[in-house]
Amino acid sequence: MIVREAKQEDIDSIIILLQASLGESLLKKSAEIWNFKHVINPFGESTVLLAEENNELIGVRAFMTWRWQMGNQIWNAYRAVDTATHPKHQGKGIFKKLTLQALDKIHEKGDCFVFNTPNDQSRPGYLKMGWQEVDKIKVALVPTFFYALAYFFSKNKVESGITTLQLQTLCEIHNRELVNKNVLFTPKSAQYIKWRYEENPLQTYIIHSTPDCYVAMYVKKHRFFDELRVVEVIGNHDFSIDKVIKKAIISYAFKNKCYIITVANKHLFAFNIYGHFGPKLTFKSLTNNAIFDGIALDINNWKYSLGDLELF
Repeated sequence: MIVREAKQEDIDSIIILLQASLGESLLKKSAEIWNFKHVINPFGESTVLLAEENNELIGVRAFMTWRWQMGNQIWNAYRAVDTATHPKHQGKGIFKKLTLQALDKIHEKGDCFVFNTPNDQSRPGYLKMGWQEVDKIKVALVPTFFYALAYFFSKNKVESGITTLQLQTLCEIHNRELVNKNVLFTPKSAQYIKWRYEENPLQTYIIHSTPDCYVAMYVKKHRFFDELRVVEVIGNHDFSIDKVIKKAIISYAFKNKCYIITVANKHLFAFNIYGHFGPKLTFKSLTNNAIFDGIALDINNWKYSLGDLELF
């Protein structure tokens, strides 16, 4: 078996392998989506390793480049995402071999860490390779009916619109606020926001934006109800702006007949149920900083939006 780095001309073969191994499932697979995630990512191209046998592609392992910041320290990070082994070659340890070699590859670039939210089936494999559980992601659950009177007795017109320059200014203010709080966060920019939410071929997001705030959300369909999932909130956070953001979220929830709102920013809604309702965040340190590693293993030190951590 030969292990090598992927090239641009391998993409079509990678997509065929992903489809053969995983099917379409909930996440579509195409060259457009692969390029979106792994090539044009504003944080940089992904580290992708391939396994070949007899000139046949039998395995792929991708680590998406990311950034986290704490204070003025910016950490290179990687999301353990797309992986597949050809059905005829499963059980040969290909996933583990590719993963460990990919870790060596990214560690060569300097201090960094890997994070992901693996499901119950794949998490044990990661833990055996040195990943550590941080905790379940904290999420605020907001029953929409709590705000029915506020919705029906308010002026329901919601204005929206922002320029790229205004969005960049909002992102810079947002980043400075989190630097001062000394928490671990993904630094935002207009380029990142547009890539992540407005140009994302995997999900259509509802965008509400003004010169003072930017909100990205989408309707998540469940068997018996619909949920409005708020994945990004960026704004000049004072009482009046928070009120505008909350009004916009409630308005979209009622218009889309969503029974529940989920959001990481619990302070927006007085009536919410807040707890460890999200998937488990896991962390693999490739740093020489034991103090930082200890900080990262406490979920309370992470200031994330749902969009920072959700699978896409």
